[in-house]
Amino acid sequence: MKRAAILLLLTLSIVVTGCGGSKNSNGSQQAASSSGVVAKVEHATAKLDGGSIVATAKVTVGGKAGEHLALRYGLVDAVSGVRASQEERLAARYTTTAAVEKKDISIRFPKPETPTDYLLHFVIYAPDGSYLASADSPVFTVR
Repeated sequence: MKRAAILLLLTLSIVVTGCGGSKNSNGSQQAASSSGVVAKVEHATAKLDGGSIVATAKVTVGGKAGEHLALRYGLVDAVSGVRASQEERLAARYTTTAAVEKKDISIRFPKPETPTDYLLHFVIYAPDGSYLASADSPVFTVR
């Protein structure tokens, strides 16, 4: 009996340890928070399209129903590593359902005036403003 209880506790501790955030090979970050919310951002892209930057990402949200999550983005100077945009901007709001759902997001904004290399950083925040997940686009050049 004691042996079965020890094996059960060991199995549970391994499962719980595996529920934290994990970084995927494409640089995206995924989180399964202690509140039961699942959040993931991946396949972030950004490209110059005339006088605009067009950016996309794949977002996965769900788990605990009724949570309000915010997807924000910021432009980063890839040469210096400093954020080029004054503040992160809202890309989308999500209300979670019990089912984990995948969604595509696309945004467009004016290209920056300073010519350099940039990347776009997408972040999902929990209702309390804490970080859940993020992904960065590959570097792109504005001339």
